[in-house]
Amino acid sequence: MENYFYLNEKNEQKGPVSPEELISNGVTKNTLVWKNGMAQWLPAGEVSELANLFTDTPPTPKPENWLIWAILSTVLCCLPLGVVSIIYATKVDNLWNSGQQEEAIKASNMARLFFFLALGGGVLALIIGFISGLASMMFGGGYY
Repeated sequence: MENYFYLNEKNEQKGPVSPEELISNGVTKNTLVWKNGMAQWLPAGEVSELANLFTDTPPTPKPENWLIWAILSTVLCCLPLGVVSIIYATKVDNLWNSGQQEEAIKASNMARLFFFLALGGGVLALIIGFISGLASMMFGGGYY
């Protein structure tokens, strides 16, 4: 992608800037922009390459990273699954902040999945331990 020039609110020419930097420089869909190869200055919203920058869809909220829950499930429930949950949880914020929203959402979903698997493994181990202890007391685990 080529860089664009734009006219600010004082009608001063600014740039060149990359398409991604236009928004952070205050360019709106009505701001006039131009790049090499364009016949004339056009509103940014009418340039096909830039139109997706000015959609009216609300921004996607940042997903939960599940880090606290991942740590708790590692310490209290199931170490191996909890560690996997921590690994995914630590990726969420970095991916989101680097603009990789889809990957951040996937990492959040994986962190949540492994948290619940670790929690389920811990609960299952607790139930099995309780039943084993109860069975050993009932069937000869006592002292004479």
